[in-house]
Amino acid sequence: MGWDSEGSQPLTWQYTGTSVLKCDLRMLHLIGVWPLSGSRLYRCLVTVVIALCFGHFVEAVIHLCTLDGYLEDFTLALSNISVVIVGVLKVTFFLRHERAYCRLVRWLDDLVTGQREYTRGRPQLEEVSAGAQRLARRITKAFTVYDAIVVLAWTLVPLTAPPEAKRLPFEQLPLTEESPHSLYALSYAIQGASTFWIAVISVQMDCFFTAVMIHAASQLRILSLRISDLQLGNGHLQLEDNGSLDGMYEELRFCIHTHQDIARFVKHLESVMNPIAMMQLAVGVFNGCMLIFPATYSSENEALLKCVAAAPTISAQLLLYCLGAHSVREQGEAVSLGAYSCGWPDASAGFRRALLVVMARAQKPLTLTAGGIYPIQRATFLSLLNAGYSYYAVLRNFNSH
Repeated sequence: MGWDSEGSQPLTWQYTGTSVLKCDLRMLHLIGVWPLSGSRLYRCLVTVVIALCFGHFVEAVIHLCTLDGYLEDFTLALSNISVVIVGVLKVTFFLRHERAYCRLVRWLDDLVTGQREYTRGRPQLEEVSAGAQRLARRITKAFTVYDAIVVLAWTLVPLTAPPEAKRLPFEQLPLTEESPHSLYALSYAIQGASTFWIAVISVQMDCFFTAVMIHAASQLRILSLRISDLQLGNGHLQLEDNGSLDGMYEELRFCIHTHQDIARFVKHLESVMNPIAMMQLAVGVFNGCMLIFPATYSSENEALLKCVAAAPTISAQLLLYCLGAHSVREQGEAVSLGAYSCGWPDASAGFRRALLVVMARAQKPLTLTAGGIYPIQRATFLSLLNAGYSYYAVLRNFNSH
């Protein structure tokens, strides 16, 4: 199926009330990215945000062209504007492929609903699904609140400076005491509003993909437990009278269909997510380098506080993708172990042959990538941190000459 195939109809507010991604969808709706009602108001809001970001970009160019300071000032300015640029690119990509996102949500809800009939009355399986929903909701709320607080604090810090200094929150313009106060206020508003809105949108989109990966991993976990629970004597799993098709084989067929559907879903998730993940991983490494440098060399306490406050957000965004993708891959491979743990020695020959196919398919990793070329997993996080530090070391050597 293509991205714009059936099942990609726009979502509604009523639909999100029953979705496992309810929290993420409504958060994206409230910040103006996901127009659940189809109203043009949200398109206008996104247009205003992008216009503010363009104004921020212009001020950043002026800042960089007029900056006559040390290298740490350049790195801090580049770090600020990179967040805005990547955030705008994320929003642009979403607007271009909105139907693919809608299909992603509906497909995930169908997967959860399809397995719910098998988990009903089985506390262990029900807890897997409920635990995934709690975890995704907590991550979304925690990171959104933290990011909003950091950006607000970063925006308000210049107000503590003397009025004649006319410090701006992110990009400094060549303003003097004779410069009109209205120009200062307008520049302050453009930088503060654009950065706050685009930072919240960017983090929320990362949380959305993290929630999808958490639920995908939980569905694989449920499937693995379902397969491992295939044992003769487990209630309905009894041999049929005709001996040609037993209850275990019939249940395994349902599990195989579910496994195939989950694998196709993960492939669709990878195609939708990999450009966003590539941008976030790239800006994460870049910002890691750009923030370490001014934190090390800048003599201003303000710059140090900004770097210390922003570093957890940047590293956490990288970690969310790496842990989420690793969990999907790990739970996908665990399906093979679940198959080996079932009651296959007492099953029919047809059941054992089908089980071998399941085990062979499960051993093929469900890999999520950045840009379609760079596999994302737990070890990726450490390699990204090492890359960021390596670039910092290059800047340090350059600055020492």
